[in-house]
Amino acid sequence: MNSQEKANKLSLVKGKESFIGSQKLYYGAAYYPEVWPEAEIDKDIIRMRDLKMNVMRIGEFSWSRMEPTEGNYDFKWLHAIIEKLHKNGIDVILGTPTATPPVWLAEKHPEIFQINEQGIQLSHGARRNCSYSSKIYREYCEKICSKMAQEFGNEPGLIGWQTDNEFSLAPDYSQETRQIWIDWLKNRYKSIENLNHLWCTDLWSQTYQKFEQIQMPTSFVNNHPSLKLAWTRFTNDMIVQFQDIQINAIRKFSKLPITHDGMPGQPVDYEKLFKNLDFAAINNYHSFEAYDLIQSNYDRLRGFQKGFHWLFETAPNYSGGGQTWYLHQIPGSMKAALWMNYASGGQGAMFWLWRQHRSGQEMTHGSILSAWGEETANYQEIKELGQELQKSSSFLMNNPVSKADVAILYSHDSQNGLQIEEYANGIKYYKDWTYRFYRAAADAYLIRDVIYPSADLSQYKMLFIPLLPIISEEFNIRLKHWVEQGGTLILGPMSGYRDEEWSQHVNHFMGNAEDWMGIYTKSVIPIGTTRRAEEIPFMLNFNPNLDIQKSEASLWSLSLWSPNGKTLANYEGGAHNNKPAIIENSVGKGKVVVLGTDPGKPALKKLLLKYASETGILPLARGDESVVVVPRKGNEQGFVIVNLTKYPRKITLNSGSKNFENILTGEKVISPDLSLKPFEVLVLKTNK
Repeated sequence: MNSQEKANKLSLVKGKESFIGSQKLYYGAAYYPEVWPEAEIDKDIIRMRDLKMNVMRIGEFSWSRMEPTEGNYDFKWLHAIIEKLHKNGIDVILGTPTATPPVWLAEKHPEIFQINEQGIQLSHGARRNCSYSSKIYREYCEKICSKMAQEFGNEPGLIGWQTDNEFSLAPDYSQETRQIWIDWLKNRYKSIENLNHLWCTDLWSQTYQKFEQIQMPTSFVNNHPSLKLAWTRFTNDMIVQFQDIQINAIRKFSKLPITHDGMPGQPVDYEKLFKNLDFAAINNYHSFEAYDLIQSNYDRLRGFQKGFHWLFETAPNYSGGGQTWYLHQIPGSMKAALWMNYASGGQGAMFWLWRQHRSGQEMTHGSILSAWGEETANYQEIKELGQELQKSSSFLMNNPVSKADVAILYSHDSQNGLQIEEYANGIKYYKDWTYRFYRAAADAYLIRDVIYPSADLSQYKMLFIPLLPIISEEFNIRLKHWVEQGGTLILGPMSGYRDEEWSQHVNHFMGNAEDWMGIYTKSVIPIGTTRRAEEIPFMLNFNPNLDIQKSEASLWSLSLWSPNGKTLANYEGGAHNNKPAIIENSVGKGKVVVLGTDPGKPALKKLLLKYASETGILPLARGDESVVVVPRKGNEQGFVIVNLTKYPRKITLNSGSKNFENILTGEKVISPDLSLKPFEVLVLKTNK
């Protein structure tokens, strides 16, 4: 290894174009060599090389091998495996084993396990069943992480760390956690009088005289919404604290970058969780029917602004725990799923898992090799993907995803709030956010980042905020300033109507935001995700200049008004008949568009394209939907294109060039009009 390669492996270059390890695409799997005879490892490596794999993720569940008895560490086996992999050109990402404590720790300290809301204490034999807030467990986790970092911090072939495994919002009801909860409430609200005021606890005779009276909410009590939301925030903070202990322990002895393998759609607040991490990673398990749902997750990873992201887990064929879920049944679909990640700015992807478990949990999960050592049914397709990534590595790593001028906002805090109070019956944040709103922008082929409220807004020209009930005062001020400086804000539906404690504003429906936007709410009527046949539909008539066909309102209906704004759509039918549903208003150098309802994807898509055009943003393409189109730009430029469907698709690139080379095949492409086969992938480099 030369000095430059060493520098790359020992540091993470900061900025949007940063990468981990070497400047190349990575491709591999989760590997559990601790459960197989040593003689099998050499056979495994031969197959890994055959598939062109160059990274393995190991160690995440092997605490009992690393520390078989308290204070007696055994890392020789792990050193030997990392060394063997490294000699064969395969790098390693090492996981901390804190999701699965060893039995000696369970026997010595059974109090580390969660107590569930029924008062039952969990026990040894599963994963993620310990209390994130347990002082004793935190101490033992810090020890093992420190020992690992001392042992492997400068290990050749190691390129990064993973904390724990798939944190989940599993609360603990122990007395230890209860005291921490009370202290958390005191720190947040300062006085019991302030909490009573913010939560309006006079209602239902809920007034507290002291913080110690506040219970830990459970699913079988209809607790106060503000209490429930505070509890999810508290539990998230316990996870972040637990992870920060590991991060700090590792960083004392290792400069290698650290991440966590998040799961999309979970209520864990990744805005908080990823703040102190070095790069972003995710686990995606999905059938080919849900590829259009999954696409948003890669835009979300890119929105963290932590450089090239990683896909840490996905199934090579099918997924399963106690049951099986079929994923990539159609030839070519598995490659398309992986290419969606690399196209959108991914540096690496790893299958779960390398070899099917021979016993224990998750034996039914798909893998690259069976438990008896045979190749899986789509082994050749996996091999083809490795070859394609080798061909594309230099182009993709030297030409990152082009800058996005459009951002769509996602919020786990609002997701948790909507689980407490639907308002629109049947709403599921992740799916409704994606299919109703994200897909309208994606299928309009507007290059976009998915961001969180803490993100820097200044780099974007247009911001779309759907399903954000909570707009904090701090974020409200930043939004106002951003719009006044020339930004175009499309707000709603179901945004801004709750304060930070999940209480109702009393000055306006959307609080202080209505005053600076100059758009006001007269009344609200919930509609829900589906309309019953007996109900009267709320239809929308659009301004004729927009060329948008009449559509049906969904989720809810706000009756809007504005002294100076321009009405874009009115309701037809129902209690809001002839009332404004969508209004645009100028604010400083910018403008705000308030969506008083969900107008439906076709109408929303046209509205997004209208305001993108007015803002000077050109869509990447036009034509059939559900195609990933991602521009790449560095010293060279081009596009990565993935058909996400089992149907042929036709699109036309809005490109100044009509002359491309398909890096995967070496063929020339001399037209921006593209006909794509089902699940086809193109890596197009622009020819000068």
